[in-house]
Amino acid sequence: MNVIAEQAGYQALLANAPTPEQLARTVPLAPFSPEAVALVDGLSAVLMRSPHSRTYPELVALGYWMRKANLERLRQDLERRRGDALLVPRGVAFHIAPGNVDTIFVYSWFLSLLSGNSNIVRLSSKPSPQAEVLVEAIGTLLARPEHAAIAARTLLLRYAPDDRVTARLSAVCDVRVIWGGDNTVKQIRSVSLAPTASEVAFSNKYSLALLHAQRWLASDDKDKEALATAFYNDAYWFDQMACSSPRMVLWLGSDAEGRAAAADFWPRVEAVIAAKHARLADIDYVNKLLAQDGLAIEHGGQIMAAASNDLARTWLAAPALHVQHHCGAGLFFECALSDLDALRPLLNRTVQTLSYTGVTREELRALVTAAPLAGIDRMVPFGHALDFGPVWDGYDLPRVFMREISIG
Repeated sequence: MNVIAEQAGYQALLANAPTPEQLARTVPLAPFSPEAVALVDGLSAVLMRSPHSRTYPELVALGYWMRKANLERLRQDLERRRGDALLVPRGVAFHIAPGNVDTIFVYSWFLSLLSGNSNIVRLSSKPSPQAEVLVEAIGTLLARPEHAAIAARTLLLRYAPDDRVTARLSAVCDVRVIWGGDNTVKQIRSVSLAPTASEVAFSNKYSLALLHAQRWLASDDKDKEALATAFYNDAYWFDQMACSSPRMVLWLGSDAEGRAAAADFWPRVEAVIAAKHARLADIDYVNKLLAQDGLAIEHGGQIMAAASNDLARTWLAAPALHVQHHCGAGLFFECALSDLDALRPLLNRTVQTLSYTGVTREELRALVTAAPLAGIDRMVPFGHALDFGPVWDGYDLPRVFMREISIG
């Protein structure tokens, strides 16, 4: 840690990092500048080639997302959506990364970087081998002369919760992006921003999985095995702690149809868990047991048998989120839905992602267009719940990171 950073109360993670005040005086780059694209594509190449990175599926997914071909698609999509609007970078973006999804800070930082901004990124202090792999790779790249322009516009740091440090960083930013739980959002929001700055917050969210019971039972074994693996990837990559990982499984059909389909579905998922998943922490197993017992006592949920403690299921007589009883780590609440309209009473602004199989896009689109939904920001097929996109929680992030100049 350099002396300046130590005196400031934060740990700068990159050598020769600029101060927050230096970032505020630095001229932004053009959106999708050659310098920004070169760094993002360079990190993609490192992650895709590194044997160490390939031990973490989320890092492979990140590397794939950062490929130059995908960056060009992002640029074209931005051009299409902005039309004739004249968009410029906001200036400095301050990102507060979550502790439960190690790669979010890169997605947030790079979308802002590609928008032309300088960036301050606060990483979680929670130990994470994935985050350390990323920081090391980023530091190596930014030390190269060809990436000097990005290094001069990047401050990656860590610090223990400290409103004084947050206030200093917030004072120089033009947009603040908070990724974290409700408590984190409330705490950061207590620290004021410059009057001209804006803010976007991503708080606690809850996600669902939807399967059509009869169509599941009619599927062939090859498709079922692939879908079970896709569901596992959605739910278990971050031990079910990602906001977009399904916590409730809904079976479209009668209760009997749902139970029959579930009896075929879960053993296939358990086989994938047994083959791929590392053992959870002891406290996770205890928390799941307490959550299931509490739900059964208070609401009459039926605890279902499972092959191992890595999967815990509770069948509900009536659909309800029961957010306060959920602890992640492979715990699933389960229920039958008579039809898609029965989904509506479940929805509120805390519901983020609906991952689905056996239901068509047209059926889901008809649900959305028939009457406004109180919740759900995205609907994706199984296997894509964790896919990051430029539109997240209903926010168009490139537009968040840019401002529009109108000329009359």
